[in-house]
Amino acid sequence: MSRLERIRNRLGRTALGQIAQAAVAAAIAWELALQLPNHGTPFFAPMAAAISLNAELGRRGRQAIEMMTGVAVGIVVGAAIVAAAGSGWWQILVVTLVALAVTTGAGAPRMVRGQAASSAILVVALYGPTSNLTFERLEDAAVGGAVAIVIARFLLPLDPIPLIRDEARRLRSRLAVALDGVAAALDAGDRARAEAALERIWAIDDHALAQALLTAREIVRAAPRRRRLRRRVDKLGELYRELEASVYDGHAIATGVVRLADAGQPAEAAVAVIEAAAAAVRAIEPDDAREAAERVHAAVRNLREADDSLGAGVVAHGAEGVAEHTVRAARAREEERHLATLP
Repeated sequence: MSRLERIRNRLGRTALGQIAQAAVAAAIAWELALQLPNHGTPFFAPMAAAISLNAELGRRGRQAIEMMTGVAVGIVVGAAIVAAAGSGWWQILVVTLVALAVTTGAGAPRMVRGQAASSAILVVALYGPTSNLTFERLEDAAVGGAVAIVIARFLLPLDPIPLIRDEARRLRSRLAVALDGVAAALDAGDRARAEAALERIWAIDDHALAQALLTAREIVRAAPRRRRLRRRVDKLGELYRELEASVYDGHAIATGVVRLADAGQPAEAAVAVIEAAAAAVRAIEPDDAREAAERVHAAVRNLREADDSLGAGVVAHGAEGVAEHTVRAARAREEERHLATLP
């Protein structure tokens, strides 16, 4: 992939939309903060809005709340220390320790801890406990955070359904390609290639899909406009679990292939099973998925008749698992699509 293609992938529709929202939110926050009485230059309001909306997808509203919480905690800690002991290097040491200790002890996220420490330091270093700038920073955080929350949770909340589907598609593609590699290695009778294919399957990581599902659940919980999608997200969660299980069955298939490659016997039947399993993984439409699963079962029957070795048995067992998960995933996909038609 060329550098230009990588840049284009990074600047897809979702990324560009998030950038545009952050820019618009920054401008709105600036104008709103300027309307506050006796308020100086509201430099932190647009920063707060942009920081909040530049969070990971699905966490933008929460990050705005975390930022406002951290700023409030830091100002309280800084004002208390300055009122009691004045300003200086050791006061900065103390407020930083106290702000981080309080927020860490409370189990606060990293955003809360960072904002608490930085706000406390600014109170001691620049503002003082009664300075207008101290409270202007708090007002700025409230304005910028509020703008971000309104955009992220009410006006333009992320659609969680494509988020899960896109990650599921990527995981499905990686597993299918890896199974193709396993089948090619077995067809060539090359143990080294079979071991390399096994390593590729073991390297498949479903963390991104799991994170997408967690993010989707957070969105349907927090964004009023997306709550009606909760049942659809739950069904896609079932689909994810079946796909995750297929990855583990892929491990079994690759392990069996290593044994078969050692045997040095004809492996046409096993290759056919693995290719059918890869086709089942790729199948998306429910009817196509069921047909692909049937082809896997037929190929497995042929393999069991042709080869009763342990390696063939492991491959057959793993492929049957993939077929079963494909059928259950098809059922979950149908149910999710039915929910999409309901008012």
